[in-house]
Amino acid sequence: MLRNLDGPLPRMNALRAFEAAARHESIARAAKELGLRQSAVSRLVANLEREIGIRLFARTGRAVSLTPAGDAYHRGVAVGLERIAAARDLVSDLAKDGRVTIACGGSTSEMFLRPRLRHLQHGLGEDATVRLLHCEDDYLNLPNVTNADRIDLVASYRDVDGVPDDEVAVFPEAMVPVCSRGFASDHADVLRGPVANWGALPFLRFARPSLGWATWDDWFETVGRPKPPPHYENYDDYAYMIGEAVTGQGLALGWRNFIDRLLDNGSLVVAAGEFLETDRPFAVRLTEHGRGRPAARQCLAAFRALAGGGPRTA
Repeated sequence: MLRNLDGPLPRMNALRAFEAAARHESIARAAKELGLRQSAVSRLVANLEREIGIRLFARTGRAVSLTPAGDAYHRGVAVGLERIAAARDLVSDLAKDGRVTIACGGSTSEMFLRPRLRHLQHGLGEDATVRLLHCEDDYLNLPNVTNADRIDLVASYRDVDGVPDDEVAVFPEAMVPVCSRGFASDHADVLRGPVANWGALPFLRFARPSLGWATWDDWFETVGRPKPPPHYENYDDYAYMIGEAVTGQGLALGWRNFIDRLLDNGSLVVAAGEFLETDRPFAVRLTEHGRGRPAARQCLAAFRALAGGGPRTA
């Protein structure tokens, strides 16, 4: 058991300099290991000897060797430093145990997850943290996400067969054409008419259909197709595309739970119709790494609360 120690302890940098010099039996090699000048190591060791009143090294020219007292002191210092390092690693691991890493696309992070971080954080407790790791969406839909980044959960649109214990279908995919209020006013006559007459309007398109997101073609299958076929401005980033729609550049497909705040504050309006649902939900699943971590399972439970109608924003 620890007790109250008498007197001040030597400084850590002096103990590290002494331990390295004793282990190498060389001031020069100790200096190289520690990234210090030889004179600095020599000074630290000399100050330590004066402080404790014991000669630790016998010096012959540039060579150093431990005195009997120095040898005993080195064994104690080495054990102490090893225990300090072990304690550092332990608390670091404990801190990591409270961190949950969610892999997601950049737009998913900015438009859906970040506004709900407070809710997720509340579900984990004050000692835990949520880390959002931006990944390419194609990578997110691989059957087995690599553990190289210690990913606990993956969030993406995907086909879900049933609802397994390690996955939550947070909400069904639902989309609707949106635009700025000014764009809607300028093209009100066309937007009030049938979709078949929309062909001359500018369309903004998230041009990465392999990612699992629905497309304009999916929407047209239900409501009809413009004639002539529309011209598209293509975007690789969904959030950027929505930003262009806000500035009045054209029609964009808006996804429920991604654009709700923009609809609420009037930055976007529904151009026509209502949200159209597909059979592909936005899902969050545990990885192999996350299945064995209580904090990750707690985070999945927080997503279940969102699926049950939890808060849309922080």
